[in-house]
Amino acid sequence: MDLSSAKIRVNRWLIVMFLGLTWGFSYEPPYIRYTYHEQLTSIVGYTDTQLGLMLSVYGTAALIFYVIGGVSADKFSCRSLIVVSLLGTAVGCVIMAAYPPFWVALAVEALWVVTTIALLWSPVAKVAALLGTQQEQGKILPMVSSFEGVGAFLATLSSTMVFSRMGAENNPDSLRAVWIVYAIWGVVLAITSYLFIPARTLHENELGLKPEKEEKKAPQKGVLLSVLKNPMTYIASFIVMGSYIVYSCLTYTQSYLVDIYAMDMTTASYFSIIRNQVMKIAAGPLSVVFMSTAILKSSPTRLCVVAGALSAVGLVITLLMPANPAVLPFLMVLAVVLSFFALLGKAQNFACTGETGVDPKFFGTMTGVVSLIGYSSDTWIYTVIGRWQETLEPVAAYHRIWYLAIFGCALMAFSGIALLVRIKAQGKKAAAA
Repeated sequence: MDLSSAKIRVNRWLIVMFLGLTWGFSYEPPYIRYTYHEQLTSIVGYTDTQLGLMLSVYGTAALIFYVIGGVSADKFSCRSLIVVSLLGTAVGCVIMAAYPPFWVALAVEALWVVTTIALLWSPVAKVAALLGTQQEQGKILPMVSSFEGVGAFLATLSSTMVFSRMGAENNPDSLRAVWIVYAIWGVVLAITSYLFIPARTLHENELGLKPEKEEKKAPQKGVLLSVLKNPMTYIASFIVMGSYIVYSCLTYTQSYLVDIYAMDMTTASYFSIIRNQVMKIAAGPLSVVFMSTAILKSSPTRLCVVAGALSAVGLVITLLMPANPAVLPFLMVLAVVLSFFALLGKAQNFACTGETGVDPKFFGTMTGVVSLIGYSSDTWIYTVIGRWQETLEPVAAYHRIWYLAIFGCALMAFSGIALLVRIKAQGKKAAAA
């Protein structure tokens, strides 16, 4: 019996845990603005527009590497790709600890595109998805997402504690310590990934697939074209795009509460951890529980539709709130609830890809294409929002952000409905045949 296959059967949920932890940590460095936006401007000296540009560069370059990463996940050892990814991300953190000039920071963002998108995203998704059957993906992928929240929570909480202990924004070296903490996490997770993630990327014995070495020789011609010609690819992509637009807009909740409602920076950093990482931990398993209800019928797509509708309601309430610090406690609670709704959908949006009926052997390529389209808003959203923050009155700028988030809710919900209609039509067609 192959040792890697034995690992998959005996330690499946342990593997799920480490996959989630690597995902959770790896995206904290390139998206550090989510937690340390104000500190990056006040300590390092980057402007709001520069921070937006850094993420736009990351998102634009990612468009190339999502597909490359998906194809690579179908051809090479996913474990090797993940280990190299984590070590490369740690190297970037060490460089950023030197507070480099803006052009160097842009180069590091480009490095992180390679380490996180080309080497990590699709390999982790593929290993996770193929740890079970298509029916089990609605349970496995949300648990990966939940452990992603654990990984992000641990990395961010540890870095925030060190940041606070060193004097926070009053100590110019405090942000250096944050980067060093992230680098240490990268090395530790690279070692654990090598030890616990199986070398073989597929559950070959159960799926009846050839060993990995033989698969490398199998012809890949036509796989990408077939995925691109499948209408389901685009419907699944728009579900991800809507979900991600909502998620991206909600990352400005922290600066919104600071700018409009006078929340202090230290409170804002800890609040960001609760709103993002803690809610992400809860959203994964709770999404599985909610899907078991009669209304959702164990369908991740149905859950995304409901999450989109609930998020839109919460955003409308946010827009109606007066710019008065007295309502800060209520808005903090509302922001946490909003984040929870958004993360419920985000936990399941790639399980929707599994509902399209994609061949497991090509899940990596499909994930790459769906990610390319779904995350394409990275090319413009942060730069546009950063420009709004610098050129408009604060209230007007944040209102535009919430309007954009409502558009994302509508895109996710209506795309989900379109996928459900096609799934139902295919089911009737199969029954008639």
